[in-house]
Amino acid sequence: MCAKPATWSVPLATVTLSGRLVRLEPPRLDHQAELNQIASDARIWTYLTNFAGDPQAMDVYLRHALHDYKMGAALPFVIRGLSTGGVLGMARLKEMSREHRRAEVGTWLSPNAWGSGANTESKLLILEHAFQSLGCQRIEFRTDSRNVRSRAALARLGAVAEGTLRRDQITRTGAIRDTVLFSIIDRDWPHVRRVIQARMRASNTVAASSHQVVARSAITDDPQF
Repeated sequence: MCAKPATWSVPLATVTLSGRLVRLEPPRLDHQAELNQIASDARIWTYLTNFAGDPQAMDVYLRHALHDYKMGAALPFVIRGLSTGGVLGMARLKEMSREHRRAEVGTWLSPNAWGSGANTESKLLILEHAFQSLGCQRIEFRTDSRNVRSRAALARLGAVAEGTLRRDQITRTGAIRDTVLFSIIDRDWPHVRRVIQARMRASNTVAASSHQVVARSAITDDPQF
């Protein structure tokens, strides 16, 4: 049965989403200093259509995210690691359609958080909010066709590859990007949720037995999709 549609206000209600590894917080302009500290690594932006790798670009990026929020078209979050208290990246529901109960998920994280489980748990938190609180019936993910890791991670989570949008975008380097479209729909969500939770539990078990913070091989975590 589909979730009952929620009433979406403009702007959407702010919310903080907390897990075991991360907390997703509503962004503010004064987050920019923390975000600047982690965003300069070029590896973050290799396959992403947006760029916020310098202070000026981050200012534009953050103001655009807040504008979209105020217009009711996006619900952005700053990802904060609970073990250190530091900012790890950002996640957001974007391209939100009230009429069709549809949204797209996008995230980026510092390379220091890659493989830590932070991105997987962020996905779990934002998907739970989308399907269970906002009543979404469809969540989309769009990834560069060259980003093999992202495509594999999405498939392992149970997202369905629906096709390739050929010559979809011109990137900031001038390259032509083909985009692979994935989706999770409300009927998929119970299974996908169990898969993500199982992977989180597996990583906890291996980490506890080996005295590591996170077992990188136990969780299909990817930095950006």
